[in-house]
Amino acid sequence: MLVFCTAIRYSFKRLLEEKKIGDLEKEVSGKYKLNIRQAKDAVENARQTMKSQRELVKMNYDNYKNKVSKIEKLLNSKDKKLSDRKQNALMSKLDKRKRKLQYYKKFLDTNTIPPVIFGTKEIFLRRCKGLITDEEWKDCRNNRIYSRGDKTKNGNPNLRVVTLNSMTFLEISALEKTQNNRAIKIQVPLYLPQKLSKKTGKVNGINYREMFLNHMKTGEAYGVELIKKDNKYYVHITFELPKTALIYRIHNGIVGIDTNPDGFAITMIDNKGNLIGHNILKQHELLYARSNRRKNLCGELVKQVVLIAKKYNFSIAAEDLRFKDDTDVTRKFARVKHQFIYKTLLTMLESACIRECIELSYVKPQFTSKIGLYKYCHQYGISVHNGAAMVIARRAYGYKEKVPKILKDRLIFDKETFDKKNEWLKWTIINKIIMKKGGNKPDLWLRDRKQILGLVS
Repeated sequence: MLVFCTAIRYSFKRLLEEKKIGDLEKEVSGKYKLNIRQAKDAVENARQTMKSQRELVKMNYDNYKNKVSKIEKLLNSKDKKLSDRKQNALMSKLDKRKRKLQYYKKFLDTNTIPPVIFGTKEIFLRRCKGLITDEEWKDCRNNRIYSRGDKTKNGNPNLRVVTLNSMTFLEISALEKTQNNRAIKIQVPLYLPQKLSKKTGKVNGINYREMFLNHMKTGEAYGVELIKKDNKYYVHITFELPKTALIYRIHNGIVGIDTNPDGFAITMIDNKGNLIGHNILKQHELLYARSNRRKNLCGELVKQVVLIAKKYNFSIAAEDLRFKDDTDVTRKFARVKHQFIYKTLLTMLESACIRECIELSYVKPQFTSKIGLYKYCHQYGISVHNGAAMVIARRAYGYKEKVPKILKDRLIFDKETFDKKNEWLKWTIINKIIMKKGGNKPDLWLRDRKQILGLVS
């Protein structure tokens, strides 16, 4: 671990000096007595670290650029009258955002990256304050080995999982070599976790042990990372699931999913776009539970959706959500947004669909909630989230969402000009008119719909 992590740091420094990767791999192999495959893994690890840092610089620069422009727009706005206190607060915030913007702009102009601390910045600051010993700091910096898999080498050549007499071992290629110039192999017992039910004795959830052992028999590649943490050794194994034919296809029907901070709203439609049923799967603990508990709750939600899709023989459609931290918002909304673990939910959903042979479709999330609110909530008596889920499901089929005739007749005066605009612009116009008339929140629209449309006095 010490040699491998040192090789990564050395490779990182040489890559900053723009040394060629092929020459660097040979140099690392000779300098640290690693075989060429271990040297390649170390150089690739350093290269990926540098690549991720460059992407983060671009992302942070764009985010702060948007924040600065939006604060300036708010300060220069003539429509909103700001109090002196609010204006001073925005000026202070603008100054901080500009300093951050200039900080990341410097790296973009010079084609460099911010300083990288191997062993995490938090541990480094604790060492600087004398809260941990030098030995503990070094343990954090030199605590792992990674080996990429190789199909031609029957899985993984340097960190190989083997089974002997129904027991599982991790075979590690050490730095020491035999007289024949072969690496000495060290075998240590390896526990592959398997959660058994106390009542039935059967496996609860997914049988990852059986899946991996079956994968080993095929001879396919698998990646292994050995990590030391709190004087214990953990092994992270990654492998690809076998490709299987889809059973639950989109032509049968779709379960549309609207992803929310506290769960899923699902709406089922047939292949003609008509409503079949709807439900809301909520887990309020997602807003405040600890990380491990959240992952478990996400798994439970995904399991319920998969069971519903299999029951009706339907596929699943979800939003392709990609949020950016490019807007300064109020504290309350910022807290909700920060706790919205949509990525975990969608990643688990995708993995479950692959395992269960369910077709999964991603659609654009624009205006799903607004279209569902203005078009389907009143028609079917469903919530705004179920309305959005219905729009998502219909969009997966490629259906266009026309503006209802009653909205056009009551809110639009120049219908000829309105009809020439595209679908997105039509709904933008409708939304702006409704918000000006007092329907700026979903509850207000659902309550005052008739008054806003002028159907009652």
